[in-house]
Amino acid sequence: MALRRTITALCFLLAGLVFAQADPSRQDDIYAIYSLLMPGSLFANLGPSQNQRWAIADTTVNIDDMNPALAPDAALKPPDGNPQPFREAVADFNARKYQRQTLVKGFHLSRPYTLLSADEVNEFRLARASATASTAIQQKFSGYPGVTCFSDVYFDSHRRVALVYILDWCGNLCSQGEWVYLEKHNGHWTQRSGQAAVTSGARPF
Repeated sequence: MALRRTITALCFLLAGLVFAQADPSRQDDIYAIYSLLMPGSLFANLGPSQNQRWAIADTTVNIDDMNPALAPDAALKPPDGNPQPFREAVADFNARKYQRQTLVKGFHLSRPYTLLSADEVNEFRLARASATASTAIQQKFSGYPGVTCFSDVYFDSHRRVALVYILDWCGNLCSQGEWVYLEKHNGHWTQRSGQAAVTSGARPF
């Protein structure tokens, strides 16, 4: 039975990959989830003077970018009583864990935000981590508490359950990555669980 469920879940995922990126409602769910999780737990308690605007990497991270490379089911357990949707979302992750996606301005946030390219993320790291960073680079990124990186969002077959990785980075010794488990009820996404080990060495891409 377990093998049959696994095969069924994988067949669904393979069939759905063709339409995933073209489905507007899927994109709505993805950006609703990203928006819900901003600005990230590391930045959530900062005062207004440190949290004027938010920086988000414009390309999602994959399993190779995570440090440590932690699968969602290594960090989180399925909910009691209904583990199958969680397992389907994990299967979606396993099918697409090496892919990266380009983000667009689809966030609905309470603060201004900027999508940073890979080169700009590198500049941001230089501004925060190097004593030799130029004044121009430091001024370019002033007002941002850090940079937030997301993985793609991984769903179950009915798109009622989701898993996503979020990384907040604000310096060489200031970063936190975590897998988050969410459920959709009455058309709204809710974070249910998800705290991975703090990863001070995590890198933002």
